[in-house]
Parts: sequence; structure tokens; C-alpha cells
Amino acid sequence: MKTNSLLKRAIALVLLLLASLTTFAQFRVIGYMPSWAGDVSTVQYSKLTHINYAFLLPTTTGGLQPIENPSKLQSLVSTAHANGVKVLISVGGWNDGNDSGFESIGANATYRNTFVTNLVNFANQYNLDGVDIDWEYPDAGASANNHALLMQQLSTEMHSRGKLLTAAVVGTGGASILNSVFTSVDFLNLMAYDYNNFDHSTYDYASQSISYWRGRGLPANKTVLGVPFYGRPTWESYAQLLARGASPNADVFDGVGYNGIPTIKSKTNLAFDQGSGIMIWELSQDATGANSLLTAINQVVLQRNGTTAPVQAIPGRVEAEKFATQSGTQTETTTDTGGGLNVSYFDGGDWLDYSVNVAAAGSYTLSFRVASATGGATLQLRTSSGAVLGSINVGNTGGWQSWQTINATVTLPAGRQTLRLYAVASTGCNVNWLNFASATPSFSTTIQAEAYTSMQGVQTETTTDTGGGQNVGYIDATDWMAYANVNFPTTGTYLIEYRVASPSGSTLSSDLNAGAIQLGNVTIPATGGWQTWTTVSQTVTITAGTYSFGVYAQAGGWNFNWLRITKAGAARPAGTTLATTSSQLDRNLDLYPNPAARTLHFRSEANLAGSQYQIVDVTGRTVLSGQLSAADLDVAALKAGVYTVRLVAEGQASVTRRFVKEAE
Repeated sequence: MKTNSLLKRAIALVLLLLASLTTFAQFRVIGYMPSWAGDVSTVQYSKLTHINYAFLLPTTTGGLQPIENPSKLQSLVSTAHANGVKVLISVGGWNDGNDSGFESIGANATYRNTFVTNLVNFANQYNLDGVDIDWEYPDAGASANNHALLMQQLSTEMHSRGKLLTAAVVGTGGASILNSVFTSVDFLNLMAYDYNNFDHSTYDYASQSISYWRGRGLPANKTVLGVPFYGRPTWESYAQLLARGASPNADVFDGVGYNGIPTIKSKTNLAFDQGSGIMIWELSQDATGANSLLTAINQVVLQRNGTTAPVQAIPGRVEAEKFATQSGTQTETTTDTGGGLNVSYFDGGDWLDYSVNVAAAGSYTLSFRVASATGGATLQLRTSSGAVLGSINVGNTGGWQSWQTINATVTLPAGRQTLRLYAVASTGCNVNWLNFASATPSFSTTIQAEAYTSMQGVQTETTTDTGGGQNVGYIDATDWMAYANVNFPTTGTYLIEYRVASPSGSTLSSDLNAGAIQLGNVTIPATGGWQTWTTVSQTVTITAGTYSFGVYAQAGGWNFNWLRITKAGAARPAGTTLATTSSQLDRNLDLYPNPAARTLHFRSEANLAGSQYQIVDVTGRTVLSGQLSAADLDVAALKAGVYTVRLVAEGQASVTRRFVKEAE
């Protein structure tokens, strides 16, 4: 039957979607294994997703030089596959700066065809999962174009066979890697090291590398951050440095700069926040046991993928025990109001990292909930790069469970990020929670529709809407109203609400200064009558200033009672009410787009600003929660998948909706 056929197709489509979502959601941990170093039997396969065997070298005419230690490659592939780890062949490498083979191949179509065919055959021969191109480095101009052509051709052949294509690129300054390459590869490995000599691989350079490539348009799901397991200028491995007396928790020893465990963990968190994986050069340089850098990476991966470190929303309360990573602390049951756990044994040099999502950039009042029987603690809130955002001093509160709230003011950028609570000096302090409340001065203004300073084609009439008075009616297509001297006190995001009625639905648009700045269209739903009112809204970003605000009829057939302008994060205006019952909220709530990539919008007759929200994944784990400051919610930080959002409005009215988060 046709129905059964359609059902089968639908089931197949759902299974395909779920499979693709699972693939996207996996955080990549990629380790290079050189042909000349490292033992296949000692690799920590359970902590890796991919291994790149290095290096296969090309000839100038598209041939391949014999692979070094082929039996090692064969053993690596069989062992890795048995452990669920993919293996790619890495082609090229530094090779003493000699990239003449790539230059010759890239410039000649025949050589390119030969090279691609040889790589396909090599991948098939060794049962590889893909190819990693490490051309160090194309030059600007013809060389850059040839590199892009080669990558496009490899992409076609590899992807048609279900194999991966990746590339290693310089951390910054990679102008000779054209943006067209982004669509050819499954991901790029950013070599965020060897930048200088002594300080060749700092956290700041890792951050700069991600910012450089993401700023050029590389998607987060194709951004993999590279980290070194060696130091410079001596080129000693991390294991050799520890054997000489270096600390696994430092980054400098005897004039050598390297990455210790805290920096590696911070970089892994950075890769989680702004990319999709971490790459290691190279596995044989790692230490063993508790000092292993790969183990440190894996600890972050487990914590970030587990239930102990949800993304916590700002504004809102950040529970102290829900850290992403930590150093030196413990947790215990608290007797503070609300119960639960607090963090204890918070001594000098200890720290707690939190994964947060800041709804809007701005100033926040930060409340620290702390207790101490000794006093003398100084706590700082820092960015993941170490910049101090704010600090407090904790005195003797009278006991380890005698709680006190201390406030500070911090300024935060918008978006997903890692914040560190650091004990600068402490003889002991407990922490229960941090609370972030918007410190931005509240701003909201309501403008009556009939208070226009100029208009075209409209009339006023008595309204039956709440509050009485007049509304604007007889609105036809191309009619408009303008409102002079409307002030937006600060630059930022504003919620614009329109009180409208329409028997059959319509569309309005808004602008500033007679159309010089377009704010976009807003759909007016069919409300059922000329005096049956609803509120529609849009969220816009506006530069501080005083403007003439225009409302334009893209189509006719609607009435207009008022517009309200609210600064995102401001308190809800007096007199604004939310839905009073769950059934009312459920009837008029619309959630879109669905699937959503970055922003989820809520449309309702009720003003939802101030509602509590909770997003849970398919396992029931809460992944986002907080308070809505506007009619939309940033979900860009979520992994691709199916989620349920629950809104709780004033009066405890609640509603749930399901949505799909799609890959960007």
C-alpha cells in the first residue's frame, strides 16, 4: 500500500537523521602517529576517535614514495578498527620545507589525476578511513588555486567512497588556503603551535587560531584545535621534559615552553566551546600514567559529555558543583538553603571551570555564595584565557556551613564560553553557587499607535482592547505611521512588540529614519476579528541614538493599538502579564524555526520575557536552563539532536515543545 511505503520512507529518514546527528555530536580527538616513533600496542585507543599515520610522501609526477614501516601501519589499522578508532594516512608534512612534490602535482591536471588515483588505491590497500593532506605550505596566487583544485578533486573521490578528507593548516596567517577548501574537507586540523620559539603554543595563540579560521567562515563543526606534546626551543617531548624534572602542571621548564595538564585541559574546553575536536602532534611524545596529556584531554571529554557539567545559563544561577573541570577541590552535602552540594577544600591555587551561555553581552551583578571558618580567601572570576573579570575577599563567616553572599560587578560577552573561579590566596573556603543578574539599567517604553507624528492613509477609532482608548485602523497596503524622537539609550538587542488585530492575517515591517535602517518584517496572524487582539514581536540590534520609528503596512487588513520597545535583559514592564494558565499558554505558543541552527524564537500572545526555561536532551539530562530575557533563545551551543523545551511562566503556567537542533 502507498501508506506503508510512505511510512517506510519516513522511518528511514528518521534513522538517517539520527545517525547523522550522532556523527556530528561526537567530539573528535585526533592523534598523529609517526612512522618512525611510537608503539602501536601502547596507544590509548579508548581516548581517541582518529589516528593519522605520518607521513606518505608524493613524487613530483603524482606517484607515491614507499611508505615507511608498512607493517606498523597495517598493525595500527587493525588494532584501531578493533577499538572503534578511524585511521587516516597523512600526506606530506614539513619534509624539511620541501613541498615541490605538491607544487608540481597541483599545477598539472595529469599529475593531479594520477595522485588522486594513487591515494584512492593506497587507502583501499590499507583499509584506511580517509586521507589527511599536510601541504606545508601553498603560496599565494597560482599555488593557492592549485591547492584548492587538488582538494576539490580529492573530496569528490574520497567522499564518493565514504572516506574522510581532512587537512592540516597553519594556526594563523593561512591566506594561501582558500575558503573554497572549507567545503571540500570534513574538517581542518589547526596547527596552533610553532608560532614562536619559546612561547610557541600558548593558550592565547590557540584562541587566536580558532578566531582566525572561524572569522574566515570555517564552521565550528569543521574546526579542530591542534596542541603539541613537545616543547621548544629544544624540541624535547613532554615525556622527556618530565624525566628531566619539569612539572606536569606547568608550561615552562629550564627555558623550554610546553603545555602541561592545566593548559591542555583549558585548550580542550576551548575546542569544545568554539570547535569540534582537538588534534595532537604527536602520540609517542606523551607521558604515561596520571601525567598523560591524552588522559587529561579524555577527562575533559568525559566531563563535557557527561551529566556533571551542563551548560549553565546567564543570567541565572551557576551551581558550584556543576563544574566542567576543576583542580584541588571536593564536593560535600550543604546545609545552606535549598540543600544539594557545595564545593569545599577550595585553597590557594585551586580553580573551577564552568561552561556557561551568556544570553546578552553586558554588565552583570555577580553574587558569590561562600562560607569560611578561617577567612582570608581571595576569589577571582576569570576568562579561560586568564583575564580577571572580578574578585572578592571572603572573611570568617563563622563556620564552613555558615553562608554569606558577597557581590561584585562583571562585564561579559555574549555566547558560549568557559569561566574560571580561581582561589588567588585562601586558607580554606566553601562555595555553594554563583548568581549572575543583569546590571544593565532597565529600559522599556510603550508608544500608542495613534500618537504618530506623521502618517499615510490610516484612521483612528475606539478600541475594545485592554486599557481602552483608540487604535489605528483602516490600514491598507503601503500605508505607514512614523513616531519621531524615539530614544534607544544603549547599543544592543531590543524586543519590539506590536499589539495588532486582523480577521485574516497580514504583514507589517518597521524601520528607522524613514527607511534608512530596515528592521525587518513581522507576520500578523489571523486573530479572528478587528478587535480580537494579539501581540507579535521581533528582536533587533540597534545602535544607541534617537530615531524616527516607522511602521509600514506590507499588506493591509489589520488594526494597530500600540508598540512596546524593551531592552533585552531589562525587567518586564509594570502591567505586563504572562499567560495565567498552562492551557492558555499552550494554545497560543508558537516555536520556530524547527529545526533550528542558532536561534529558537517563541511567539505568543503573552510576553514571555522573564519566563523560566529548561531544555533537556533525549536522555532526560538538562543541557540549558535559565530565564528568558526576550522572545528568542540562543541554542547555537547545543549539539545536533532532538530536545524538549519547557517554559514556566508567571503563575506557574507551563508548556513543553519538542524541537530539532540542526548542525550549522
